Amino acid sequence: MSAKTINTELIFDAVTIAAAADSTTDAIDLNKYRPEGYFSLQVTLTGTGTAKIEYLLSNNGDDYLEPSEGEDIVLAHTATSGPSADGKEIYIFEPEIARFMKIKVTETGGATAVVVTITLTVQ
Repeated sequence: MSAKTINTELIFDAVTIAAAADSTTDAIDLNKYRPEGYFSLQVTLTGTGTAKIEYLLSNNGDDYLEPSEGEDIVLAHTATSGPSADGKEIYIFEPEIARFMKIKVTETGGATAVVVTITLTVQ
């Protein structure tokens, strides 16, 4: 049995997302990773807002859709989320098969901004 490569990519680097706004990554070509179906996000969030994190998929690279069977990765990540209540957490998610993916972060609290750093890990 051969070892599988674990790939990581910094997809948000201290990105500020204003209250009630969102930010979406550029397209992530999953073909370059040849994923086995294992995905996680390491999230660090500061600020007093709340973030929802979701994924969007595309087979053609033009139209990015929320999959019909898809779920949000996390609905309410805050600066006190995570095992140490420090805004740091790793989330595992299982996207449907597609060629391209984008990660979208929305500030859902509506009052203050958040700053997010997110690393995507794929195997």
